[in-house]
Amino acid sequence: MSHRKMHLALSLALILCGLFNSIFCQVKQRSKWSIYPVSSWEVSPVHHKIEAGNKAFAHKLFKTLLMEHPRKNIIFSPLSISASFAMLSLGTRSTTLTNLLEGLGFDLKVIKVWDVHHGFQSVIQMLKQLNRAGHLMHRDMLFIDSNRKINSPFLWDTQAMYDVRARMIDFRDVVKTKKQINHFVAEKTHKRTKELITSLNPHTFLFLVDYVFFKGTWEMAFHSNLMHKEDFFVDKHTTVPVDMIWKTGQMIYSRSEELFATMVKIPFVGNMSIVLVLPDVGQPDSAVKEIVVQRATLLQSSNMRWVHIIMPKFKISSKIDLKKILPKMGISNVFTTGANFSGITKEDFPTIFEAMHEATMEVSKEGKMDTSKDMDSRNTIACHTYTATPLVVKFNRPFFLFVEDWMTQRAILMGKVFNPIAE
Repeated sequence: MSHRKMHLALSLALILCGLFNSIFCQVKQRSKWSIYPVSSWEVSPVHHKIEAGNKAFAHKLFKTLLMEHPRKNIIFSPLSISASFAMLSLGTRSTTLTNLLEGLGFDLKVIKVWDVHHGFQSVIQMLKQLNRAGHLMHRDMLFIDSNRKINSPFLWDTQAMYDVRARMIDFRDVVKTKKQINHFVAEKTHKRTKELITSLNPHTFLFLVDYVFFKGTWEMAFHSNLMHKEDFFVDKHTTVPVDMIWKTGQMIYSRSEELFATMVKIPFVGNMSIVLVLPDVGQPDSAVKEIVVQRATLLQSSNMRWVHIIMPKFKISSKIDLKKILPKMGISNVFTTGANFSGITKEDFPTIFEAMHEATMEVSKEGKMDTSKDMDSRNTIACHTYTATPLVVKFNRPFFLFVEDWMTQRAILMGKVFNPIAE
């Protein structure tokens, strides 16, 4: 071999050694929770598993809440709850970890724990984007007993992956701590909630607060000067007067004789929409719960129709004690005094974990196009385009709602309006 060829071969070998060494060092330095950068082929299979798990959890939670509160307004964010408990699982181990993640809808025989956190990144990014755009206020707040020795990696991971900064607090001083938590939550929610907690156990180790506020802006506003009072039929014995708003336009519409329900989908500004589902009069609870699960079926059978929609202006709010609700869905270990939180602390002591979810949604008549001139212009175009009589859908009795991302159909909020004027 010539001197030049030997020199070329040696140079190539050195380059390859350097490349392999660089790759090895990057892998070695990478945290086990490292998630960036992520290539598309890595995301896709995990994404589908996460989406399936989130949908299963959302439907199960909604059905549980309907059973617990059949005569109350319900509003909650299944995605936000799933993400906050996935974040909490960073600190759990053994059967506590398994029970928690499987309760959230993930089969750990087919998906790894790391993949769950990896897959939730798109959910976290979406919630952040909605926050920045002003379409949604979402806050996760985690309080940890300051009298315990906490593992720093847990604090780093929750902040790096879920953008949640845990706060240390002395739970033994019940009166002072209760004021501190309520004040902090009120400050972070712009005083939309003031007295989140009324009682507190001095032996509490963890307190998780998950808060969501949503006020959507209609892509096309409802008529601003024609709002009127009308009866809302809470049940066959009870009616309440409500402010009804209305508009006529082209909307996604579906009717299912099998589910005994009518659905209308209306766009909000910012690639979001609301799906309103109206069960037929007199449907039993079993049929109502089936509507929740079969919402996708209604969407698949929908098409654009000329619709005249009449609905109440409303603001509904729910405060959900997850310690009471989630064990009824099988997520129980994490709420026991023997829960394994060794990922948070190595100290062996009985644990008390509390978790609250509060969500508020407001629907008014305002929208992107809300001046009388714009409305008249849109109506004129509509009258020239559509001459057929529009389908009339009147939401004057209890109905379901789903606020979702338009493209992915992720349910950001799910709820039931039982009485539009109830607190």
